[in-house]
Amino acid sequence: MKKRFLFGFVTLLALTIVPLAGCSTTLKTSNLVNGAITVKAGSYYEVPFTITSAMTNSSVQGSFNASGGSGNDIIVLVFDDTSFFNWVNGHQATPIYNSGQLTTSNINASITTPGTYHLVFSNMFSLVTSKQVTTSVNLQYYQ
Repeated sequence: MKKRFLFGFVTLLALTIVPLAGCSTTLKTSNLVNGAITVKAGSYYEVPFTITSAMTNSSVQGSFNASGGSGNDIIVLVFDDTSFFNWVNGHQATPIYNSGQLTTSNINASITTPGTYHLVFSNMFSLVTSKQVTTSVNLQYYQ
């Protein structure tokens, strides 16, 4: 009988506290890029953004659609600050997100550490043709 009472009390307490804990955070969305961008041949388009320690469960989410050239393609990357600058200078870098060379796709990249980050649309592989990219990408987080 005591175990059943204790279990019921703990369950009731958990059901009371958990929703209250969830009330202190709100899902927020900040637009990083929306609309049409042009990425020149052999170049990239970069959108820097910052994650603070107050921003939890952060993620970069959105979609893109590329046109131009023979492949109608682009590479979308998300880097932390260190990896971005290594990538820009031609050194080995590991992105948080790498779409690969695609025409269209969705973006979903989780970010767990505060810092400066970079959303990159890369056309570095194309020597001749600029790419037109229609995109909408948001930063989502709880605060």
